[in-house]
Amino acid sequence: MSLARFERLAAREVRRIPPRFRQGIAAFFVEPRACRHRKDLPGLYVLGHYHRHSHLQGPIVTLYYGSFRKVFRGAGPRVLRREIARTIAHELLHHWEAESGYDALGEEDRKKLAHWAARMGYHDSEVVRHDLAEALLFLFLVLLGIAVASRMME
Repeated sequence: MSLARFERLAAREVRRIPPRFRQGIAAFFVEPRACRHRKDLPGLYVLGHYHRHSHLQGPIVTLYYGSFRKVFRGAGPRVLRREIARTIAHELLHHWEAESGYDALGEEDRKKLAHWAARMGYHDSEVVRHDLAEALLFLFLVLLGIAVASRMME
């Protein structure tokens, strides 16, 4: 699905929400790029964000088109429309909880993230060791490439 089509679907889903439930949100944006949750959790993409503080006149909601493309690769418009609506509703719930000083959804999100990371076998110390091993391997390959290139120039 093209970015333009995605933007139209997102705008349509926002218009379907009664104005009283959108109250207080300054804008809804579609960001073309994908958004990773954290660099140390590959494969985990963020579909949307609620930004309580923005440079606009109030909170904003951002949907990440690139993330939807990666997560729902090959999905039809019906599935994407449903997931866009779910994501918007999720971010609006963050808004209403933030307005009331409540963070149950944020806590639920953190628990789901921890469960996902554990299920995928990620633990903080293992992630660091894995990243260090990858960095050392990359450095070794770069140095090996330099050595081979210098030999070829002789």
